[in-house]
Amino acid sequence: MGDIWDYDQLIRIRRATEKMANNAISVADYNAVVRQNEALRQEIMRLQADAQHWKSAAVKYEQNRDEFSDYASGVERERDFFERGLKQAKARIAELEKETAMLSGRKA
Repeated sequence: MGDIWDYDQLIRIRRATEKMANNAISVADYNAVVRQNEALRQEIMRLQADAQHWKSAAVKYEQNRDEFSDYASGVERERDFFERGLKQAKARIAELEKETAMLSGRKA
């Protein structure tokens, strides 16, 4: 009787082994997945390095933008100052021309 039970257990083991073998993947497929995983990991590391580079570049660009914005504001203030001086000078020239015309008119 023990022999029949042993034979039955061997059959179950064989069936379980065949079932696992049917669900298994080949070594070549496994190696391909491992290579692909490594390639993706390297790509992720490269993209992270690129992201870090562009973050630091963005900080530099923002600093430059702020510096040029401050410079532009200073130039605008300076332009406004000179435009006010120009308006005052033109007004004074107009006054002097009127006075000159009046004085020229009296002498004639």
